[in-house]
Amino acid sequence: MAVITPDEWLPILTKRLDDRYPRMVLLRSYASNEPPLPEMGENLRASWAAFQRKACTNYGQLAISSLGRRIKFNGVRVGESVDSPAAIAVRRVWRDNRMSIVVADAIENYLTVGVAYLVTGLGSDGAVIASEQPEQAIAAPDPLRPWKARAFLKVWRDLDAGNDYAYVYAAGLRQLYVRSSKDDNGPLRAGSSKGWAGYGEPEVYVGDPPVVIIERKEGIGFLEPHLSVIDRINLGKLQRLVITAMQAFRQRGLKGGLPEEDEEGNAIDLKKLFSPAPGALWDIPEGIEVWESQTADITPLLAGEKTDARDFAAVTSTPISALIPDGANQSAEGAASAKEGQIAQAEEELERIRPAIEVALVYALRAEGIDIGAETVELLVVPPAHVSLSERYDAASKAVAVQSRKTIQRDILGMSPQQIAEDEADMSLQQLQAFTLTGGASGNA
Repeated sequence: MAVITPDEWLPILTKRLDDRYPRMVLLRSYASNEPPLPEMGENLRASWAAFQRKACTNYGQLAISSLGRRIKFNGVRVGESVDSPAAIAVRRVWRDNRMSIVVADAIENYLTVGVAYLVTGLGSDGAVIASEQPEQAIAAPDPLRPWKARAFLKVWRDLDAGNDYAYVYAAGLRQLYVRSSKDDNGPLRAGSSKGWAGYGEPEVYVGDPPVVIIERKEGIGFLEPHLSVIDRINLGKLQRLVITAMQAFRQRGLKGGLPEEDEEGNAIDLKKLFSPAPGALWDIPEGIEVWESQTADITPLLAGEKTDARDFAAVTSTPISALIPDGANQSAEGAASAKEGQIAQAEEELERIRPAIEVALVYALRAEGIDIGAETVELLVVPPAHVSLSERYDAASKAVAVQSRKTIQRDILGMSPQQIAEDEADMSLQQLQAFTLTGGASGNA
């Protein structure tokens, strides 16, 4: 099989990046409260857009955040050891790279647009792991190992320097490319397909590109199958707002023929004369009847809000409490049942996410020259069913009769091995202090 160089990969990957960019922007918009405007007439765009901004309830971001909060990690170990040199090194890499934040960013990209990338390198203080935005990066996956890349492109713009830059990883080489941020006519360039020139000598790396691909099934974002539902909800809410706005004030009218001129022949400004204001007193000629519309009942419109939330919760397996934070009428059993779908979904997503992050940590150790041999790096997961404090301690209290203390701490409370060891030390100290205070004579009178 012929080796494809970075120069050959550059036009291929930049075209793929440009081709998928509109889809990335669309999916981001649904998770950032800026979805496409509902259909409208051109002459109504300004007023309709203002109403549309008021009409958007950011269900997309609420659903993604709710699911993302159930995908958490609380520790890492190498093989069965938590205190071997390799285990200590991988924990240091996790700490120094603020991996809790890096992984959270990657999970948000993964759920929002369907793919995320972790890139590993070696900095002045050790291994570096970064989460790259899919709008600025793209990988060509290995056909047999789709979580690994055979080529990778990263582009970015430096407005201060006035240049765009691109890195391409391929065939054991990392090549830097550069171009002007502006085209020949002056405006900033759109797209990433043209104008690049190699800059400097390529850097050499060993093995696969140090890039991990975290991709959802078929590369589909979490919200992508439900965009039409969000569009319908936004359109319905927009229409309800319009109806409410038009009926917000009770309309008044005068039945009968009012004179258009006064006794001196001057035109009468009836709009000014009968201006509706608090405390206004009108002197109406005899025989004129005042008509007033009935107050509009918007209760059915408000009921539609909850119906929309329930529909969206059903199709995304999001607990309704995440969309309507009013659980006053919800039983504990009902709340637990509502979470089952999301918990199962989080467990499925974890099966795709965790191995990829473990590979990134292996790459980080390799970059520092640490060989773990036949051992494996294992991420320790916070159980998706027991994420909140109340969920964890409720489950722990119920498991006391059938499970050991360590099992409860590890599998239910989600404590890391280090936290468990610290708790054991604290418990021993507490027991020693209690023994000392009682003089060791608890059974003597």
